[in-house]
Amino acid sequence: MIRNKPATRTMLAAALLGSLWAQGPGAAQGAPAEPPRTQPPGPGGFLSLGQAVETALRAHPLLQEANATLVAANARTEQARSQYYPQVSANLDNSYGAGRINPRFTVGGALLQPNQSIFVSGVMANQRIYDFGYTQSLVQSSKLAERAQEEDLQARRAIVVLNVERAYFTSQKRRRLVQIAEETVRERGVIRSQIEALYRQQLKSKLDLDLVQVELTNAEALLVRARNDLKASFADLNRAMGVSGPEDYVLDDLPVEIRQPRPLETLIADSLSHPELKKAKEIVASSEAKVRAMKKQYLPTISAMASGGSFDPYDPRSTQEHGGWWAAGALMSMPLFTGFLIENQVREAAAQQDAAKATSLNIEQALTQQVTTSYLETLSLAQQIKLAEEQVRTAKEALQLSRQRYKLGLGSVVEVTQSEVAVTAAQMRLAEAQYDYKIAEVTLAYAAGQLTGTP
Repeated sequence: MIRNKPATRTMLAAALLGSLWAQGPGAAQGAPAEPPRTQPPGPGGFLSLGQAVETALRAHPLLQEANATLVAANARTEQARSQYYPQVSANLDNSYGAGRINPRFTVGGALLQPNQSIFVSGVMANQRIYDFGYTQSLVQSSKLAERAQEEDLQARRAIVVLNVERAYFTSQKRRRLVQIAEETVRERGVIRSQIEALYRQQLKSKLDLDLVQVELTNAEALLVRARNDLKASFADLNRAMGVSGPEDYVLDDLPVEIRQPRPLETLIADSLSHPELKKAKEIVASSEAKVRAMKKQYLPTISAMASGGSFDPYDPRSTQEHGGWWAAGALMSMPLFTGFLIENQVREAAAQQDAAKATSLNIEQALTQQVTTSYLETLSLAQQIKLAEEQVRTAKEALQLSRQRYKLGLGSVVEVTQSEVAVTAAQMRLAEAQYDYKIAEVTLAYAAGQLTGTP
C-alpha cells in the first residue's frame, strides 16, 4: 500500500494539471464564429442604395478585420487586468536517485545523499497586493486602446458607407450616360434612314448621307464606351460592398435634389466628432496612460505568496517524515538596475505619445480641409447643374430649328449633326454634374461625421 501511494498522488497531480490546461482561455471562449455572408442580387436584379449599404456592412472584409481587432483589443485589456487576480499554478515534481526536491516555492538544489525516490505535488498562489498604480495605469491604457478600436470600427463603417454611396451614384451616372448614348444612336439612326430615303429619290446628296453615317458611327462608339464604363462601375460597386457579384444591376432611380448645405463653420465644428478623430484622441489618451505605467515601474511591488501540497519519499530505510506541507510569505521587490530597460520603455512610450498627438492634429486638419473642399464643391456643382439644364434646353431648341431649316432646304445637314452633338454633350454634362453633386454631398456628410453606417 505504501508503494502505491506516490504513484496515486502522481496520477492525481497530472489530472489536476490537465484540467487547468483544458480550462484555459481558448477552451472557455471556443473558436470564433464565422461572420455571416450576404450575397447581392443575381444578374439583372434590383439593387437599391439601402440594400447595397446593408450588404457592405455585413460582408465587407474591412469591417470583419475591425471586429476581429476589437476582440483582440478587449483580450489585451483583460490580460492587463489579470494582475488584479491571484496567479495559481500546480506543481508535480519527481526525484530519483541522489537528488532532492525543495518543497517550498520552487524546486531547489540538493547535496549528494543516498538514493531515494521522492514525489512532491502542490499548488502555489501569488497575489500582487500593491504596485503604486502600475497595473491600474496599464489597464487604463489598454481600455483606452480598446475604445480607440471601437471608434476605428465606426470610422470604417462610415468609410464603407461612403464608398458604397459613391460607387452607387457613379453607376447611376454611367447608366444615365448609357441611356443618353442609346437615345442618340436611335435618333441618328432615324435621321440616317430618312436621308437615305431622300438620297435614293435624288433629293439629297451623297455627302449628306455620309456625314450622317459618320455621326451615327461616332454615336455607336460612344455607346460602346458608355456600356463598358457601366460594367466597370458595377465591378467597383461590388468591390465597395465587399462581395463578388454580377456586373449587371437594376438601380433605383434616385432623384437629384439641390439642397442648401448648412453653414461651413457648423460643418467644421461637427467634424470634430468624426470617429476617425475620436479614435486618434483615444490613442493619445492611451499613450499617456502607458507613459504613466512605464514610469511607475521604478516603484516597489508588494506581493503575497502561499503554497501547499504533499511530500512523499519512498525509502524503507529512511525515517524522513512525509505527508502534507504548506508555506506562506510576502515579497517586496524594487528594480535597482535593469540594463536601462525601464528608461527605454519610458522613452518609447513618450515617443508614441508624441506621434499620437501629431496624428490627431493631422487628422483634424485633414477633416477641416475635406469639409471645406466638399462644401465648396457642392456649391459649385449646384450652379453647374442650373447652367447645364439651361444648356440642354437651348441645345434642344437649336436642334429643332436646324431640323426645320434642313427640311425646308434652308440649312445643311452639318447644322443638324452639330446640333445633335451639342444636345448630347449638354445632356452628358448635366448627368455628370447631377451625380457628381450627389457624390460631393455624401462626401461632405462623411467629412462632417454625419454618416453613421446605418442604411
